[in-house]
Amino acid sequence: MDFREIDIVRVFDAPRELVWAAWTDPDQLAAWWGPSGMTTPRESVEMDVRPGGVFRLTMVAPDGTEFPTDMRFTVVEPVATLGYEWEGQRGIGGGTATVTLKDLGDGRTELTNHFAGYTDDVVQGYMIEGTNQQFDKLAAVLGAGGKIKQ
Repeated sequence: MDFREIDIVRVFDAPRELVWAAWTDPDQLAAWWGPSGMTTPRESVEMDVRPGGVFRLTMVAPDGTEFPTDMRFTVVEPVATLGYEWEGQRGIGGGTATVTLKDLGDGRTELTNHFAGYTDDVVQGYMIEGTNQQFDKLAAVLGAGGKIKQ
């Protein structure tokens, strides 16, 4: 595996504070985290949103396969930057992610998700596809005014 850096950028029709809450409120995060078809049960989400704090969750595939992830927050700058890191598992190298939120005005927010870590072409393709699917789910949550759709 090679060390790579990837940026995925998305503009959301939601104020920066709502996007931040979607990333830092366990109830909201559980509503959108994971690629299409996967769920993240609320009871699996543990977040201590401060540098060094835990960030754990388990994604569940449609066939019931569980994908637990144990991360640590590295950067917490409210409504602007959130960073976290994790060790590799299931053939995916570890890495860091930095989520930067930029207020574009008019209630819109640009989110840049910067990944740095070890991956290969196949895994990178899945990461990009999965992250974009995950951001589609986030857009749906934010479209509900930042509230979880019932």
